[in-house]
Amino acid sequence: MRTALYLAVIAAFMAPAAANAQAALRVQPLTVDVASPSQSTSITLQNNGSEVLSLQLRVFEWSQADGEDRLTPTTEVVASPPVARIAPGSAYTVRIARTAGAAAANAEESYRLWIDELPPADARRSEGGEVDVRMRFDLPVFFHGSGTSSALSWSARKAGGDLVLEAANTGSRHARIEGLKLREGEDVVSFGDGLNGYVLANSTRRWTAPAGSAAALGGDATVVTGVGGDETRQAVALAD
Repeated sequence: MRTALYLAVIAAFMAPAAANAQAALRVQPLTVDVASPSQSTSITLQNNGSEVLSLQLRVFEWSQADGEDRLTPTTEVVASPPVARIAPGSAYTVRIARTAGAAAANAEESYRLWIDELPPADARRSEGGEVDVRMRFDLPVFFHGSGTSSALSWSARKAGGDLVLEAANTGSRHARIEGLKLREGEDVVSFGDGLNGYVLANSTRRWTAPAGSAAALGGDATVVTGVGGDETRQAVALAD
């Protein structure tokens, strides 16, 4: 059985090294989106620093279960080459290809691409034998056929002092969620500015506001969010 990996929000692991790595490595584009009949595309890695960058690239199948993101190792999509050394001031092209073929019509396949910057070879392994990572870029990768679109519906409930917001996507295309908030009159509970995440096709995604947020709202509220760059609003009844 393949081991599922929970997708974590990637933060700086060691502040000085992470800051330097982030300043040195530039990745374009930050979202990989391939429409059928194409089965491949490419990304560009640019080293803007003064030292050689050693990179490792891995691809995971991306799914959502119980309202959470999950990653599973896969060979359906490959990054070629899977390792790279980039000299200062140089650019490197990596090909992203779906070996399983083009996505079918009315369907989308979702993956995540991890680009890890590795420390020097003599300092890579921790005491536990694992490879240390200085910085990680985590890119969404989508392969979609024709006729795909998202279809979101929202629900909200109180769980103790927490406020839980859930989006169900019954469509065949992912939805990109930004600036998610729940509003009742002048009272607003924010789930974070900027990108909140994605709701994959035929999947459900859940967000939980900080403890005590439920007390700020009554029984009816409005979900306000950006979906694919457009603001949407939907009334919801808060369940206890």
